[in-house]
Amino acid sequence: MTVLIVGGDYVATFKHLISIQRNARVEHWSGRKKGFNKRSLPNETRLVVVICDYVSHSLANAVKEKANRSGIPLVFCHRSVNELKHKLLDTHEKDKDCCCENFCEIKGPRQRFH
Repeated sequence: MTVLIVGGDYVATFKHLISIQRNARVEHWSGRKKGFNKRSLPNETRLVVVICDYVSHSLANAVKEKANRSGIPLVFCHRSVNELKHKLLDTHEKDKDCCCENFCEIKGPRQRFH
């Protein structure tokens, strides 16, 4: 499972949070170059986190469109690790039938977490 972080320069705390909660490999796109608009999402991506403070509107829209086409859930947040933590919890709590105490993988926008 891979989580893609788009935007931000210093994302070590975001990577640490995601690796603890999701037990996933984290890939980071800074979004500083024009070429990021044309990149395709990594094959094993199961979640995309967009840090809104550091990306252009065109990059945010391009990533959103690619994720929606692939059925990958998106989380938009500002540069706050605490906000990301709460949004990941909210994403997890949407499935009321989840029986595990730890965090489960997100499979897609309308699928179960298991």
